Amino acid sequence: MILQVIGVLFFTLGTFFVVVASVGMVRFPDPLMRLHASTKAGTLGAAFVASGVMCFYPTLSIAARGTALILFLLLTAPVAAHMIGRASYYGGEEFNVHLWDGTVIDEMHDALWPTDESASGSSPAG
Repeated sequence: MILQVIGVLFFTLGTFFVVVASVGMVRFPDPLMRLHASTKAGTLGAAFVASGVMCFYPTLSIAARGTALILFLLLTAPVAAHMIGRASYYGGEEFNVHLWDGTVIDEMHDALWPTDESASGSSPAG
């Protein structure tokens, strides 16, 4: 009985985080922000749902599968988001993908395409 209550709590939390991820995917203006929403909240939501399933069906087989699923998500989602983010950043002009107009700092742009000041090699201190 207590495991079922804990399972329902996990399902509720998982559903909340999956809904937050989907709202972030729709509302955020740029691909990098959307990736952040989908990987962070989506992975956490899926982990909570898998934990809920493990509470409802407390067998070794389900626990092993749920644990493997959670570990797989935690290991692969950040790498996949990083690769998709890099591809969208580098291919932005070609695929008509742009950063949000409100983006204040773009350190990657400065590293890839230095301005005349940063290319001259003069440091502000010296």
